[in-house]
Amino acid sequence: MVVIIALVGASHWSELKAAVDAGVVRLREAGPAVFFLGMALLPAVGFPLMPFSLAAGPVFGPTMGAGPVIACAIGAVAINVTLSYWLAARALRPLVARLAELLGYRLPVNRAETAWQVTTLVRVAPGLPFFMQSYLLGLTRVPFGPYVTMSTLIPAAYLTAIILGGNALWEGKTGTLLIALGLLGVVGAIVHLLRKLQAAKSIQGAAVAATELRQAGTDDGVK
Repeated sequence: MVVIIALVGASHWSELKAAVDAGVVRLREAGPAVFFLGMALLPAVGFPLMPFSLAAGPVFGPTMGAGPVIACAIGAVAINVTLSYWLAARALRPLVARLAELLGYRLPVNRAETAWQVTTLVRVAPGLPFFMQSYLLGLTRVPFGPYVTMSTLIPAAYLTAIILGGNALWEGKTGTLLIALGLLGVVGAIVHLLRKLQAAKSIQGAAVAATELRQAGTDDGVK
């Protein structure tokens, strides 16, 4: 099946490349202001961030340079997470809190001393879309400073590698592409390590809780 797909793709490579080239031209004609404004606003309503990340390098790298493109992308993410936080913590939280009360629950509020850890763990958690991570952190009112810092720095690492790689691939710069792939591998390894550390802490916490419960049962039996 994979071979068939590869053969079909190879047979239509010229048409595919022409379509990609046309798409790049249209985005470039729209201008960086429109592109990065969309990158800042659309993910707040559920649009994936990844298409913007993949397109930014090939579209604007040749005209703006990789450095300015990365800076604009990181700025767009900072605006996006700020907007998402405001929507979740201010505009939507009263409604969600009221609904939770009707169901017999209360929305948690994250403490300042755990804000850095909580934000990091949510941002590296697998499976949860980027905008949902933002809304979750906003609804629980993680302090804004740690929230916006980690919510910008963690995606910035991925953005830098993806934009560098996309621009290098488009312009045929093999050396830069290898550097970008290496950076992406390092970021992935760090995220994987953070997930393993969190899993180990969760297991350790569960073991401590179980020990305390057994000890409490033993003490009750003695009494």
